[in-house]
Amino acid sequence: MRISAVSRHFGKSSAAAFTLAEAMISVLVGSVMLTALYSSFTFGYGAVKLAREDLRATQILLQRMETLRLTSFAAIQNGTLTEYYDPTGSTNGSQGSVYTITIATNAPTSSDMPVQPVYYMKKMLKVTATATWTNGNQLRTRSLQTYASQGGIQSYVYNHK
Repeated sequence: MRISAVSRHFGKSSAAAFTLAEAMISVLVGSVMLTALYSSFTFGYGAVKLAREDLRATQILLQRMETLRLTSFAAIQNGTLTEYYDPTGSTNGSQGSVYTITIATNAPTSSDMPVQPVYYMKKMLKVTATATWTNGNQLRTRSLQTYASQGGIQSYVYNHK
């Protein structure tokens, strides 16, 4: 008597199945989950790429500022140059970022100096280095500023002959 009750129970449950509406909802939920997963990976890789490019722009600007420290005051001038960075290590720059570095020199103004009077302002230059590059069809910019003086560190560290 016990065996027939068990077989009757399995017989009824094996006839049950998912309806078309349940199957379609499960496919919809699965596709939404996969789309969200793909979007999160895409966003994550894009954020890492932007952070890498921003860090590289900062490195290039710091390199230019360190070069400026060792340049004589008379040789400091405006200019534009191009730097390439490819994270895959390729030297032709075909897949990486192209950075345009602009060096601008101006005489400092009295508003640049917080403490007045500054008697040596005529012997100083305000130097601005700006890096621009394109990331995802959007122009990005980073900038650094410093001051150079006529009697700067270059005469102590590096002897220009």
